[in-house]
Amino acid sequence: MPCAKILIVDDSAEVREFCRMILGDKYELAFATSGDEADERLAADKPDLILLDIYLPRVDGLMLAEKYKANPELSHIPIVMMSGLMADSYLPGGFWKMATPAQGYLHKPVEPAVLLAEVERQLASARGIDTSDNQTGGYL
Repeated sequence: MPCAKILIVDDSAEVREFCRMILGDKYELAFATSGDEADERLAADKPDLILLDIYLPRVDGLMLAEKYKANPELSHIPIVMMSGLMADSYLPGGFWKMATPAQGYLHKPVEPAVLLAEVERQLASARGIDTSDNQTGGYL
């Protein structure tokens, strides 16, 4: 089976380098620093997973996630949001899960093992492999 492709959308060079160090030996990675760049990458090649920062220049990651999920050519691609904000504190009442079309959330700074486990869980789920023994539900 060919290695999975992951698009990492984050304006932080440190986060992009961290992801490259943790995921680069196992997956094919593409990077974008803005929504426009992410759109260009997606037009050129469809990834198997998108890691998407919430705070980006000119457009936030939540808007991008909604746009991608509304596009029939992209809607099947799992999205994991990343942010320094705690998921439960992002919206009043902790309704973050209901406010985004993303399949998961990673709180930065993320531990390497947590990043790798979430990527593997999302890719397995997208391939139809049962990951129900994972207690995190994708929101770490």
